[in-house]
Amino acid sequence: MRRLPIVLLATCFLYSTAAAQELTGTLKRIADTGEFKIGFVPDAPPMSFLDKQGNPAGYTITLCRTVATAVKKAAGLEEMKVSYVPLVLPEDRLSAVENGTVDIECGASTVTLSRRERVDFSLMTFITGGAVLSLNKSPIPSISDLEKKTIAVIKGTTTHETLRHFSEVNEYAFTLRIIETHAKGMELLNAGKVDGYATDRAMIIGQVFQSADAGSYTITSDVFSFEPHALMMKRGDTDFRLVVDRALASMYRTARIRRIYHDWFGRYGEPLSPIVEAVYEFQAVGE
Repeated sequence: MRRLPIVLLATCFLYSTAAAQELTGTLKRIADTGEFKIGFVPDAPPMSFLDKQGNPAGYTITLCRTVATAVKKAAGLEEMKVSYVPLVLPEDRLSAVENGTVDIECGASTVTLSRRERVDFSLMTFITGGAVLSLNKSPIPSISDLEKKTIAVIKGTTTHETLRHFSEVNEYAFTLRIIETHAKGMELLNAGKVDGYATDRAMIIGQVFQSADAGSYTITSDVFSFEPHALMMKRGDTDFRLVVDRALASMYRTARIRRIYHDWFGRYGEPLSPIVEAVYEFQAVGE
């Protein structure tokens, strides 16, 4: 049998190694353009919002800045521009990920199987539940007190779907007032045009503490849904998703993730719950 020269064999090995390391998908686009595009929700504190200076801020934004550092390294870039794209409604966020308007969505998106038909999700970043905010002068202390109430809820959210299902299953007669932003929900509630405003408990806390009179509100003592949050990415891009998951897991293996939590939730008097602690512990995947 004829043997290939050693030099030719070495050349073939180097070529195959380079090909194996060739960037694809989202990482290739980032490497080619030098830009990493982050989608975020501009009015969902403390997850993601615009601060007083007009800059993106929040718990999820902080996580994604660490992800951006990992993406820059994986793309082999010395300099990388990070752009933030505001996206409000869930459908806008899903579409922006699908069509490449953003590389990742770092807002407050709940993982669902129907959404996974369209996008991929990272390791979980948070777990919360749907709750209802009301005014102290006409409180809704529990989910069981929703009968004959009018509740504002953002169109297309998991909160919207869950409340509708909750009403049907439990035969509770309450009215849903469909809105498009957290700000509108607070406006209607404060004006007495709705009895309550429903969204994830984590977002309710942020809305309350950004208001002028945080002490004038009541949050239901119980929740009506289970809301696991994660970062959304284009479906099927496993190389990019691995970079994102690796960045998150590296944070979960250290005390830094708990400092980030306390920066954004501890300031509102919200202690680290056992279930969120479990998210960090169980997803601290080793290399």
